[in-house]
Amino acid sequence: MARTFPNLEQEIYVLDTTEAQNIVHFLQDRSFAPFATPQDFERFVTASFEVVKLLPAHILEALLTFRRTGNKEGVVVIRHLPIDDLRIGPTPQHWSQSAQTKQSFETEMYLLGVTSLLGETFAFDTQHGGNVIQNIVPVRADQEEQIGTGGKFFLEWHTEDAFHDFHADFIGLLCLRGDPNAATTFASIRHMHIPEQYKRQLFTKQFYAGIDKAHGGSGRAEDGNLIAILEGSYDDPTWRLDTSCVVGQNPAAQEALSYLINEMDRVARQFVLQPGDLLVMDNKNVVHGRTAFTPRFDGTDRWLQRVSIAADLRKSSAVRSGSQRVIRMEATSVH
Repeated sequence: MARTFPNLEQEIYVLDTTEAQNIVHFLQDRSFAPFATPQDFERFVTASFEVVKLLPAHILEALLTFRRTGNKEGVVVIRHLPIDDLRIGPTPQHWSQSAQTKQSFETEMYLLGVTSLLGETFAFDTQHGGNVIQNIVPVRADQEEQIGTGGKFFLEWHTEDAFHDFHADFIGLLCLRGDPNAATTFASIRHMHIPEQYKRQLFTKQFYAGIDKAHGGSGRAEDGNLIAILEGSYDDPTWRLDTSCVVGQNPAAQEALSYLINEMDRVARQFVLQPGDLLVMDNKNVVHGRTAFTPRFDGTDRWLQRVSIAADLRKSSAVRSGSQRVIRMEATSVH
């Protein structure tokens, strides 16, 4: 049976027609090819900051508040940026082909500009070739895998890059092309009730967290290091986990983990992204997933662009590469 959840009804902000058209005109006038060199990309990032000036006050306030304190849902949605199908071109058959198929870069500038309010974008060198802006499209060879480029199965609950100490604070997902059957799902820890006996277990470093296959890992929990699922404030904790590759070290830990996973389904919401929708997720307070869908591989499939965002990029300075935005996995000790 397909897994479905109530639709998100809060934290949705809509650009009106004039606001959206002003942003589109700016992007068409100012965007340029950003990927030839790291220097070109940094110039592109700097140019994208101008997008912030075009956002209405209620969206600016929502994003800045989200950065400071989060919200109960763990997400913010900004809707109705017009997307021109002809300008973006067909959905590529593989994420690595987007540089060859996409000839305009307005969506990249919009995504970077809006998310600049939350921090700095970065990537890992083991995922999507180290691309800072990642194109999430169905890949035929990945359809049965628990990774974003799959589709056949429900993409299980996870925080992004949970195995790594420098996992993102926020994730941005911009929809270029949607699929009505592919709902993005999320569950906020702030909606959950966690009994004291489980909470104590979850704050203890006794859960194996494997490296998922999107990073070239085995996806087996037992191959990873021990982490605590809950972190930070005991009264308002954050979390890190990927339910497809985490397991408790002992029966008490596993019981607490099982309770938490069941609680995710109870509080979960979903949102079907449409072209021009930008979903920002608090990667420390919300797990996310995706319902199953069937790609056509005909150039019209679902296409998202994703960025990972660090509120303080300096924390990872010792393990980033010459581009200054890419974390080198071989330079880190994954905990």
